[in-house]
Amino acid sequence: MSTLEKDIHIDAPHLVSHRRRITDAVATAVMWVLYSYLWAPFISLVAWLLGFEFAYDVMVRSGGAEGLSDVLSWYGVILICIIIVVSSWSAVNRYRFAEHERRQSGRSVGDSEIAEFFGLDPQDLTRMRESKIGKVCIDENGHIEQVVVLQHQRQQRQRRIDPPSDSFPAKTTDHR
Repeated sequence: MSTLEKDIHIDAPHLVSHRRRITDAVATAVMWVLYSYLWAPFISLVAWLLGFEFAYDVMVRSGGAEGLSDVLSWYGVILICIIIVVSSWSAVNRYRFAEHERRQSGRSVGDSEIAEFFGLDPQDLTRMRESKIGKVCIDENGHIEQVVVLQHQRQQRQRRIDPPSDSFPAKTTDHR
């Protein structure tokens, strides 16, 4: 295993493919269903021990099915009311704020200012942005110690970019 594989990587969910997200969501749902199914016998045992045997009496002998249909119909009516209220509120807000842009953008910062702030060469900053994988090593004070740019993932070529030595403390530590 190379030293790059041992390092901490930044979690970037926007780089995960759509197919992988769907697969993960389906696998998670299946596991939750299996997990809840495993708990069903224990829940039934606890309910039986506590004396909850009235479900059959209420639903079958006392005509609870009609009461259930009444409750479900009220549930539908309430759900429709909620949908109407939320849709109306959305339409009112769209009418009030659709043409009014109240947000203001911040000052645009150029590449030269960014490179100067971090003590990098502007060409190196551009190469880092265009690379697929980059590694930034920082010291205890939060200053950039070293930047490694992998220019092409297949070739695994590395180019090390060291900042000017006069802009950072003389003490350097290898954080591998």
